[in-house]
Amino acid sequence: MDYALAVATALGALSIYLLLPRGRGSLVKTGALVGVLTLGVAILYLVRWVGHHEAVGQGAGLGIFFYLFAIIAVISATAVICHPRPLYSALYFVLLTLAMAGLFILLLAQFMAIVLIIIYAGAILVTYIFVIMLASPGGNVAVADYDRVTPDPLLAVLVSFVLLGTVLQLMFIGQPRTFMAARPVRAVAVGVIRGHQSLSDKPALRIGGMELLGVNLYSQYALPLELAGILLTISLVGAVMIARKNVPVAGVLGTGQMPVE
Repeated sequence: MDYALAVATALGALSIYLLLPRGRGSLVKTGALVGVLTLGVAILYLVRWVGHHEAVGQGAGLGIFFYLFAIIAVISATAVICHPRPLYSALYFVLLTLAMAGLFILLLAQFMAIVLIIIYAGAILVTYIFVIMLASPGGNVAVADYDRVTPDPLLAVLVSFVLLGTVLQLMFIGQPRTFMAARPVRAVAVGVIRGHQSLSDKPALRIGGMELLGVNLYSQYALPLELAGILLTISLVGAVMIARKNVPVAGVLGTGQMPVE
């Protein structure tokens, strides 16, 4: 067990617990101070861990953009769950989505970054804001207690950070399993193929992330893609049928006319 990582996880749990909305007697400043300390400890631990693996030849160092996007993502995620106003939480969710898209771009997963922005920062967030605006009381109406005070903050933080600490321990100090390849019982030469083909004049085939995804999507996964499209079309038709107006037909019976909407 890595005790430094466990201490950083415990500090993070304490910071989130202090930052959660609790109505009166809020400890936001103390929680923010503990959060800054936790973030600094986490960055130092990550720099040390990456430097150790780089020194032994097991990986390359992380760039400045990784740390920048990671810090923005952590701060934004904290603001999403700890801000007392839901509308501001939704806006911080946009910032979190952009930071995660930047991390995906650093991993050369451009398609995932684009999908993340289009789906989460576009469609889903618009739905969130629409629901928040409809559910928010206007005027001088008092806000309900469940919108001002976090229910069971200790239990929520405890369960979340126990799970997070377990995942981090397995990720940073877990030993990878090695599997022994089966040895062949007997090797028999069945034939020899002789030939020579010059590849110097052949153009190199370079396929990036988007191109490779498109090739695989429309070759190996063409049938699942078509089935998904059919299911989405059926659901769209069903939604249109449900949303249709129920037009009374009593007034047009016996006239030979069709009811219109």
